[in-house]
Formats: sequence, C-alpha cells, structure tokens
Amino acid sequence: MLLGLGIVLGFASIGFLCWLLFLCAVYAAPLFVAAMVYTMLYDHGVLSGAHAVFTGIAAAILVLAFGQAILASSRDPALRVAVSALLALPAALAGFGTTLGFSGMGDMGTIPAYLFATFGALCVGGAAWARLCAIQPA
Repeated sequence: MLLGLGIVLGFASIGFLCWLLFLCAVYAAPLFVAAMVYTMLYDHGVLSGAHAVFTGIAAAILVLAFGQAILASSRDPALRVAVSALLALPAALAGFGTTLGFSGMGDMGTIPAYLFATFGALCVGGAAWARLCAIQPA
C-alpha cells in the first residue's frame, strides 16, 4: 500500500517538476543574464551585495522586455529566429541539466543518462522555442 503510494507520488512529483520546467523555460535566458551580471559586479567589487542583486534583476527585466518587444514588433523572419534561438538556448541547457539530474536519481549508466539528458534538452529547448515563436508580430 505505502510502496504503491510512494511510486505514484514519485511519478506525480517528477511530472510536476517537468511541467514547471516547461512552463518556466522561456525565462531561462533572463535568469541567466541576471546571474551573470550579479556575479560579475559582485565578484569584481564594483557593487555591494544588494546593489548587485538589483542590477541583475534590472538586467533580466531588460533582456525579457527587449526580447519580447523584438518578437512582437518584427516581421523579419531572420531576426525573429535569431532572437528566439538566443532566448531558447539557455532553456535547452537548463533542460539538459534537469534531465541529467533526474536520470541520476535512478540506477542509470553514464552514456544512457547523457543520451536521456540530450533528449530532455531538445524537448525543453523545443518547447521554449515554440512558445517564443507563438508571439505574433503586431
């Protein structure tokens, strides 16, 4: 009874985390930019902790706003593909890391784990790409 409940809840929790990953994959690029700006400013002693955090958040907001503004206003397919690719690439990297972590919970070899993680990266990156390409130009 409890073993079955544990298995069902384990699958439900992994399913929930995968759903959350697919939902938030579009925001991987702004989060990556925020982390890089914060790290650069704080590690080099340019700003203190709180100021570096707020600067990173501002940089993430700018990346998200400019990316969505370009996708919403541009009719040029090459520009839309380039911006979508730049915003979807960090989502694919996040999908790779997440599925590699999920496959590490089980008893899986190294090669199958990396193959599974590559498939996960393609799925998450493709989902982010599809959500970004769904933004119609005005």
